[in-house]
Order: sequence, then C-alpha cells, then structure tokens
Amino acid sequence: MSSPRIRIGYALSLKKERSFILPSLVDYAKLHGIDFVRIDPLLPLTEQTPFHCIIHKLYDPSWVQQLQDFTSQFPDVVVVDPPELISRLLNRDSMLEVVKEVKVPQGDERIETPKQVVVNDLDVLMKNGLNTFSDLGLKFPVIAKPLESNGSARSHQLCLVSNDSGLKGLNAPIVLQEFVNHGGVVFKVYVVGECVVCVTRKSLPDIAPEDVKKLDAVSSFSQISNSGAQGDDEGNVEMPSLEFVMHVAAGLREATGLRLFNFDLIRDSSDHNRYLVIDINYLPGYAKMPNYEPFLTKFFLDVVQNRTVGGAFSSSYVNENEVVFC
Repeated sequence: MSSPRIRIGYALSLKKERSFILPSLVDYAKLHGIDFVRIDPLLPLTEQTPFHCIIHKLYDPSWVQQLQDFTSQFPDVVVVDPPELISRLLNRDSMLEVVKEVKVPQGDERIETPKQVVVNDLDVLMKNGLNTFSDLGLKFPVIAKPLESNGSARSHQLCLVSNDSGLKGLNAPIVLQEFVNHGGVVFKVYVVGECVVCVTRKSLPDIAPEDVKKLDAVSSFSQISNSGAQGDDEGNVEMPSLEFVMHVAAGLREATGLRLFNFDLIRDSSDHNRYLVIDINYLPGYAKMPNYEPFLTKFFLDVVQNRTVGGAFSSSYVNENEVVFC
C-alpha cells in the first residue's frame, strides 16, 4: 500500500512563484511523495483543502487574516512561517535587532551589525547639514536602503551615497547604513530548517578614504555591479569557519522563530575576525542555492512528519566556495 501523498500549498506572488516553484523542484518533490498546490488568496482556503503544509509570502492584511482564521480551524496544518514572525523582517529598522540575540562561542570571530539610522524626513537632515549626519554616528559613504523590505521593486532599490548632495534625491523614510569595506565578497547563508548552505557572491568593492570624493554622489547597486569594478576573486576568498556560520545561523533561527530565510554576511577588511550581518530575507531566492531541490524536499518531509533533526550538525565542504550543514 503506497503512502498518502503530501500536499504543500503555496501562496506567492507571481514573480516569487516563477523563481521558486521551478519544474526541477516540482519534479524532485513529486518523486518523494510531495505535490505542490497553488493557493488562490482571493478564494477561501477552506475551499482549497486539504493541505499538509502552507508556505506563503504575501503581506496583504486580508490574506494574513484568512491564514490566521484557517489555522485556528485546522491547527494540524503546518504554516511556514507565522505572519507575526515574518513581519519583523519586513522593516529594516527592526530586522537586524535579532542579531543582538545571537550568541557565538568564545573565540576570535565576532558577529555584529553595521551602524544604521532611520531618516523619516530628509529635508530636516539636509537643513541641519553634515553636523547632524555625523551626530548620527555615520560618515560617507553610506548605503541607502528603503525602510520596507517586503519584496517589492522599491524595497530592492539600494544605492551608495558618497556626499550630502547624494541624499537629496532619496525618498524617505529610508535607512542609512554605514559602508564597511569587505573585500568585494558577501557570504550568502541560506537556512532551510536545520540545514544551512553558505556560498560566496560578488559584492561592492572596497573604497579607500581618499577615493570617496571621486565617487558619484549617488550610485545604484546595479550601476556599481555593472561597472566592471572587481573585488577579491570569489574563488580564492577564505570562507568563514564551519562552526561560526553554524552558530550564527542557529542563533538567528532561534531569535526569529523562522525556518526559511537567508542572511548576508560580510567580513570587515580591516579586521578579519569581525563579521557583520547586513540583511536578512524571508523565503529568499532559493533557486540560486546549489542543489536547492533536495534541501527543500527534505525540509517539507520533516515539517509534515513533525520531525526535527536533533543533535549537532554534520558538516562538509562541497567545494571551496560552498559549505553545507545538515
């Protein structure tokens, strides 16, 4: 007698659906007894059952209310993840607060966040001038990020600002985050339940203090990435230690209560034991993660069977630019 198939309902924007529910994932999961079912958020969830698990990345209040009503009626359906926990990551002011709750073992490696401030009125900042800017604990260049981090096109409009005139064209409310030289490499750490994958990606190149005045007043990240500027060779960069990444990922998982997220980690060029979390994203672009299909399939099997992998992580190098913990 064959085992009953597992139905995973997903409520995603069309853009997220196209980048996440890929044929390769659907086919791999199907071989392991999992069927993905698209949820229409405009129809009652009770008319679209049964589900064993629901994943979602929609923030409309009507959807959140419908999901909460559904889980009250069907408490055995696993929801990944609760909207009230996800909401903490939708605001860049509160997003990085969870890093303070992460504890790593005593050692050389440290985990921090960059200095940042929220500016609700740029006119006031510009009127008071650079003294106010320095009073905020920042100096140029800074990274300007929209306050909201909800997956919208605007939330991805990040730019590098090199002087006060570059602030004039920005739209408040906005987060101004200190730029830390990090060798032109970012470590993207994907968390899938108990599994963690760390990969390297090209990032903004280091900027010498004497070169700040040579920069454009404001440059979008896409402009910078297309400029041909090169940081360290990704293939030769030293990865963070396995134990350190494991502890940071586990700490963020515990602090957020979330099971599907990633975070961007950089290493300070002037202090290689200082790491900074600069961003945390819910239900990120997992298709960019090597071999994401087995990781996601295993995760769904685990949560539906109410099984958590216990004990310490086993770890292994896949190659010099990718580390996996499961």
